[in-house]
Amino acid sequence: MNNYTKGKNEEEEWQKDKISIADLPSDFIWMQVSAGSKIRNLLEAAWQKLDSLPHIVWSGSGAGVSKAISCAEMTKKKFNLSQKTSICYRKVKEFWDPKLQNLDQLVVIREIPAIHIYLYKESR
Repeated sequence: MNNYTKGKNEEEEWQKDKISIADLPSDFIWMQVSAGSKIRNLLEAAWQKLDSLPHIVWSGSGAGVSKAISCAEMTKKKFNLSQKTSICYRKVKEFWDPKLQNLDQLVVIREIPAIHIYLYKESR
């Protein structure tokens, strides 16, 4: 790898229809958590919307997984919600640019851990 420099990264886009949780409603709050997200800001935004929609999905990948779990646990405790969880992987393409002209660009595809946590009011 001495003959290459790290180039750009392309993360696989999140898509609502690819969340692998059974019985997910068509309309829900979707909070996408990244490593740099501030938990307080995420919770304020989600909790304001939770009055109008009783379903919320917290999603995170890589370093954002632990923050997504923390946010989901605090939301679940505050609003007394039930939970369904899906653990999966998210693809990231890393591009490595050659330092020498006779070398080709390398593309490395990594799969990083991801989580989707669906919180909902239990119907009685």
